[in-house]
Amino acid sequence: MISKEINCGEINESYIGSSVKVYGWCRSIRDHGGKLFVDLADRYGITQLVFEKDTLAEAKRLGREYVIMAEGIVEKRDADTVDTKIPTGMVEINVKNTKIISASKTPPFELIEEKKRFLPDEEVRLKYRYLDLRTRRMIKNIELRHKITKSLREFLWAQDFLELETPTLVRETYDTGARTFLVPSSTKKGSFYSLPQSPQLYKQICMIGGLDKYFQIARCYRDEDPREDRQPEFTQIDIEMSFKDERYIQGVVERMLQKAFADSLNYTIETPFRHMSFDEAMANYGSDKPDLRFGSRIIDITSEAGKSSYNILKRIVANGGSVKALLFDADYGHSSKITSKYMLKVIELVKSYGLQGLTWLYVEKGKILSEPPSIADAFRPIEKELLAKFGNVEDGSIIVIGSDLSEKLLLNAMGKLRNVIGAHIGKYSTKYAFAWIDAFPLFEKDDITGKLKPSHNPVTAPTEETAHLIDTDPSKVISRQYDLVLNGYELGSGSIRITDPKLQKKILKMIGIEEESAEDSFGFFLEALSYGTPIHGGIALGLDRLVAIAAGSSNIRDFILFPKNKKYESPLDGSPSAISKKRLFEDFGISLDTHAHTEKISKK
Repeated sequence: MISKEINCGEINESYIGSSVKVYGWCRSIRDHGGKLFVDLADRYGITQLVFEKDTLAEAKRLGREYVIMAEGIVEKRDADTVDTKIPTGMVEINVKNTKIISASKTPPFELIEEKKRFLPDEEVRLKYRYLDLRTRRMIKNIELRHKITKSLREFLWAQDFLELETPTLVRETYDTGARTFLVPSSTKKGSFYSLPQSPQLYKQICMIGGLDKYFQIARCYRDEDPREDRQPEFTQIDIEMSFKDERYIQGVVERMLQKAFADSLNYTIETPFRHMSFDEAMANYGSDKPDLRFGSRIIDITSEAGKSSYNILKRIVANGGSVKALLFDADYGHSSKITSKYMLKVIELVKSYGLQGLTWLYVEKGKILSEPPSIADAFRPIEKELLAKFGNVEDGSIIVIGSDLSEKLLLNAMGKLRNVIGAHIGKYSTKYAFAWIDAFPLFEKDDITGKLKPSHNPVTAPTEETAHLIDTDPSKVISRQYDLVLNGYELGSGSIRITDPKLQKKILKMIGIEEESAEDSFGFFLEALSYGTPIHGGIALGLDRLVAIAAGSSNIRDFILFPKNKKYESPLDGSPSAISKKRLFEDFGISLDTHAHTEKISKK
């Protein structure tokens, strides 16, 4: 009988009596004396193998994660051995012939997730990524990334977008806040390429070149300080189109994501997405990437707090400061997850945000109460006025109050606090909350230097209504920038671009890039702008972040094949690694000793 070659997740009751051949890894081995059972795993699932009689001796040579070929007859499992938790759990293969393809050392961690063991340390999993990738958890993550990417591509292809590839060895240009990775040239010693932080200038040049609908699943590189949710090497869905405005581009993105979630998760996203101005987002949520899965807007109670007898708040108000409050309603109020013990931890946490502390109250029988009661007593004169400020306040609700002389610092802190308490409660009205944030200021001031810098990037166009203020009051210029936020994360950022080379030069100068430097870094781009530039705009969406959120995770490393750790190092291959001084000098003309000497002179 000729055996049919199948994968380990394919076998079912329809194969009973058939001769089949499977390949895979020996995930677990159970010796029952006269019989030996092996769970054979591959990307598609797990199949139970049974070895007995003539094949038993060969089976005893097997070890965990050995790669084998097994050939045998599919049989129905005994009733007491049926596993309803897996699709193949009704049947097994009675092995007649087996071959060890490759032996394995004992794995450093357990790959059997069905036993619900704790995950090993991430550093270990990253070092042995090839083992981690065999687990059902990681296979599911990588498959989801594939499905979403495939759906995005299919949508854009159907909309007549060209999938193009911009270069990864480019000229060093404007610093967007992150350092660029430099690649030394061996053919032009002493010169360097830069790895792109995004394909921004090149996709705009595509528009100038008449390629009016572009997209790319683009690799990008940013050498920034390590952060929990960032990677130095990441992937974005890069889109650009000509002769379209913001709303058209946003509509394309909404329909694209709607298809991706339907295709990969069988989930229907409601469109159109909500729109919110930057000012509205900051005032109501303390963030330009608000988590809208729950309510609890920030309410300004400065006026009311000034009328209370609570001296701490009265002093803040008297000195021109602000008082803000958050209301968490009765569904998750004082009687459930928000306890006195929890709030003491929160009060300590906000000190890391720059606040000195918090005040919190709860409502019972229509009255404000507190622990200790003296705090609520201080609000008693304005109790009705305060409760009216929040609208319909139910018993069990809590009110969290923060204050500071700096409204910017206070809003930022209250926004972080809102997310912390919201995540702790975990009661969301929707699984995915998308929103567009519009009307960003074109410029913002650097907190340290006080100099102007672009709120996003220097190629964003100002609105027609505010463009005339660039010379007289640049802080009031509104950009044609738009961010897409999802569940409290910035999923993507885009804008309508500058088409006038004179305006582009002016904005570069305003942010500190003088004409000589602009020509040196951006000369090729400014030259391209002068040859007839169409109205154009686009967006870049973080693919790693999109897939992680879609899966309900906050760890993007679990959705990247070979990510770096929290220090931006690779436990798998040991990068970054040192290069010998000899090789640097001979291959690239770089002398570390000379550079060190020059650095010492400059410091003097």
